[in-house]
Amino acid sequence: MTSHAPRVLVVTTTGALAAMLEAALGSRAQVRVAPDPARALGRLIDEHDPSVVVLEAATAQVPAALATIAGLLQVPPVVLLVDDPHDAWTAAARRAGVRAVLSRESSPEEIRAAVDSAAAGLITLHPDVFRTAPSAASVAIDEARALTTREREILEMMAEGLSNRTIGRRLGISSYTVKFHVASILDKLGAKSRTEAVTLGMRRGLITL
Repeated sequence: MTSHAPRVLVVTTTGALAAMLEAALGSRAQVRVAPDPARALGRLIDEHDPSVVVLEAATAQVPAALATIAGLLQVPPVVLLVDDPHDAWTAAARRAGVRAVLSRESSPEEIRAAVDSAAAGLITLHPDVFRTAPSAASVAIDEARALTTREREILEMMAEGLSNRTIGRRLGISSYTVKFHVASILDKLGAKSRTEAVTLGMRRGLITL
């Protein structure tokens, strides 16, 4: 037995995207252009009683629009089309019935598939949702381990094959101070020898020969 296609309410802020979505979803879609989705959503959902809502909105409009949906007595599954899917998959989105988060640039086929999945109770997420940004702590560690200007100078001279004594004479510092800098360079680069440090420095674009 074939199941009925879901009734889809499409609410978008742009006419061009409205036309694309209407073509993608066909006769099952009721498409409405709403510059302010938050103000229109409640009325439109009551009017059309959709089985799935496709909501396209600018990032700044999404929280208010989702709050409107979450306040309804019957919350339909929502397919969200946004600029940054990573930031859109939130607890507030899940409370508002969001079952799919896609990019605004998604293809008609991807949107159709997400609508059908949402109607079936499944979740569809854009790959960017799982993108992890470096934590503040890891950034701080990376910055702390970055070579200083003096260390990069010394690494360049190490690449020339110069001894600590010669490097010290060029820079006007003691060979003991050069030895200290060399040890720091090896530690920061994770190298076991001067040769390995030079090789790693070249791979990372710190020095050129």
